[in-house]
Amino acid sequence: MKILFGVFDWGLGHATRDIPLITRLLDDGHSVDIISTGRSLRILRLHFKQRCKYFDVPSVASPYTKTPFFTFRFISLMPKMLRSLEEARAISQLIIKKGGYDKVISDCRYDVYDSEENSYLINHQLRFKSYKVPELINELWLAERMKRYKYVIVPDFKKRNISGNLSHNLRFFPSARIRYIGILSHIKRKSLKKDIDYFISLSGPEPQRTVLEEKILAQLDQLKGKVVIAAGNPEGANKQRRMPINVTFYDHAQTKMQEELLNRAKFVITRSGYTTIMELCELGVKNALLIPTPGQTEQEYLADYYEERGYFHHVSQLRLKLGRDVAESKDFKGFRPSWLTEQTVDNFMGVVFRD
Repeated sequence: MKILFGVFDWGLGHATRDIPLITRLLDDGHSVDIISTGRSLRILRLHFKQRCKYFDVPSVASPYTKTPFFTFRFISLMPKMLRSLEEARAISQLIIKKGGYDKVISDCRYDVYDSEENSYLINHQLRFKSYKVPELINELWLAERMKRYKYVIVPDFKKRNISGNLSHNLRFFPSARIRYIGILSHIKRKSLKKDIDYFISLSGPEPQRTVLEEKILAQLDQLKGKVVIAAGNPEGANKQRRMPINVTFYDHAQTKMQEELLNRAKFVITRSGYTTIMELCELGVKNALLIPTPGQTEQEYLADYYEERGYFHHVSQLRLKLGRDVAESKDFKGFRPSWLTEQTVDNFMGVVFRD
C-alpha cells in the first residue's frame, strides 16, 4: 500500500518512537511518504535515507519559552497556533489529494488526515494537564479532532500503564475508537558491559534544552566516574568545550550510538518526556533521574506520577543539584512493561490493516 505518515516536531520523541513503525511498514513492502519539519524531519531523513519520500511542512507554532510559564503562554498563543494548524492543513491536504494514499497515519499532526476510514492518529496525550477550565476545553477540542480518524492509537497499556490520566479515565472519548497497543522504543536492550557511570540525555524542544545543558555542565564536578553526555542537538553546533577528563560530550547521538550508550549506562539522567520513559521501560532501567521541562505540564505530571508509584525520582530544573538528586534516585524500582516494542509493532499493524 501507499502510506503517508505525519510526524509531530515538538522535540524528537515523536520521530524516534515512529522509527519502529515506519521500519515495519517498509519491511512489509509498503511505500511510506513522511510529513514533518525541523529536527524531527532531519532525524528521519538520516535514518531512512532513500527508503522514504519526505515533505517539509511546518506544523503548529511552538509555545515553548525560557520561562516556566508554559501554560499561560500556551493559552495566549492559542489563536496563532490554530492559524498555523489551518495553514499546515492546507498544504497537507494538497499532498494527500495528489498522493492518492491508501492509508494516512499521523503521530500528533492534526493537519494530517484523509477520510475517516483510512486515517489513524497516534497519540498518548488525550488530556492536556492544566487548570480545570483550560483542561476541559482542550479535552473537548481534542475529542472533536479525533472524529477525523478511524482509531486513536495509544502507545501505552490499557490497564497497568505509564501515561496515567493523559490517556486513561477519559470523559469525552468513545472507548470503541481507542486502541492501546503498548510501549514504543527505537532503542533495544543489549547485553553490554555497564561501563558508563552516568549517561545524560539532553533531549526536548528549545530553548529549554539549552538551558538544561548549561546547568548540567556547571554541575559536572558533582558526578564521580565516567560521564557521557548526548546533547540532543542534531544541528551539530560543535562548539569548542573544555570538558573534565572523565566526561565525553556528543552534540547528538544517532540511534545506534544512543542505544549502545543507554545499554552501557549504570545511571541515566534525562527529561521525563513520554518517549524517553518508554525507552527506559524497554531497557529495564531502574536507576534514573528525571528532570521535567519547566512549565510543560505533561512532563511535570508524568514525573509526579512516576514518583508517587516508586518508578523514578524527579527534580525540577530550577532546584537541580546533581550530587544530591542522584543519591535520592537510587531506591526507585523502574517500571516493568507487560510486553516490549516488538509485540507493540505487531499490535499496531493489526489495528491499521486488520481491525
